[in-house]
Formats: sequence, C-alpha cells, structure tokens
Amino acid sequence: MKKFLLAALFALANLGPGTANATTLSTTINADNLFQVYVSTNNNTLGTLVGSANDWTTTYQFNTLLTAGVTNFLHIIVANQGGPGGLLGAFVLSDANLVFANGSNTLLTGDAGLTQNLTGFGKATSATVSEGANGAAPWGLRSGYGALTPQWVWNYASNNSGDFNTVYFSAAINVPNAVPEPGSIALLGLGLVALLAWRQRKDSRAF
Repeated sequence: MKKFLLAALFALANLGPGTANATTLSTTINADNLFQVYVSTNNNTLGTLVGSANDWTTTYQFNTLLTAGVTNFLHIIVANQGGPGGLLGAFVLSDANLVFANGSNTLLTGDAGLTQNLTGFGKATSATVSEGANGAAPWGLRSGYGALTPQWVWNYASNNSGDFNTVYFSAAINVPNAVPEPGSIALLGLGLVALLAWRQRKDSRAF
C-alpha cells in the first residue's frame, strides 16, 4: 500500500502547475473599402494589428493567437472611400478556452455579438445594420466562407449611397466557466490519495 501511495504522489507531483491552452482566432473578411483588424485585451485600447487591406473584391484570412485566461476584444476599423460601405466576416475560435459573447466559438457579421459605433472603441455601441447575405448586390458572392453565412453589415444600409465614413466594429471574446487545469487536477488527486491513506490506516487499527 505504501509503495502505491508513493508512486501515486510522484506521478501527480510531476504534473506540475497547468497553463491554459492558447486559442487561435481565424478571421475571414471582406470590407468595402479600407479595413484594419486588431486584437486587444482592453476594450479601450486599439490593440495589436493582425491584418489590413483595401480591396473589397478579395477575401482575406488571418490567424491570430489570443491571450489565454482573459477577455480578448476583436476590433475592426472599416473606412468607406465612396459608394456603398460594408463589412463581411467570419471569426472562428480554435477551441473552448475562449468564446464570443454569443456563447459560441463562431461569430458572423450579422450576429448579435458584433456591435458598431462611429467614434471609436470603449464607447457606447449599437447593433450593426444588415445589408444582405453574402451574394447580395452590389458586392456579389465572395468566396472563402464555405458553409458559413455571414451578412454584409454597416451602420446603415448604404448600398445606393455615395458616402465617406468610418465604422468601428467590436466583439468581446470571453473566458467561459473555468475548466480544471492539470495543476488543479494534481492538487485534487493529492487530496484523494491522502484521504485514501488515512482511511486505510484507520481500517487497519480496527483489527
């Protein structure tokens, strides 16, 4: 029994402190016209630039490693340079360590978890305005989204308007209910081993 207890203690101790697995954010995006995508751990701070471009006909894809254990924020700036303005995007998290505000690992433009304003990040936001599904005029069908069905969104329907404005889109990426890490499991295991040893000793004294 003593040999078993020593082996179990040694195995659990070697698990050591655990660390949360990193989560990757995969971004697929079209924007009319100029866009910049940032990831931040503070909604009031722009964050780290992870991708930018200015050709709405091209579907761009970026993969970004998120900060584990804390809420991350997706920040997108889209500047319309005339004619209709719009954002089309799909954002997918690699695992369950972080989730969007909708409780899912996937957020599409048109979903309630994506908000917008005209003044910047960390300010009051409102819901985006749908301009139609991928394939709607005037943009037509944009490739690269597979079975995902995002909508073109803006701060108002601008399909037939000539305007120049900038929209700030944001989405929170939250930490769900904590899952025990290896270190926490090791501590629990040590407690169970100690309880087993105490019970074995108590039973042996009864005879």
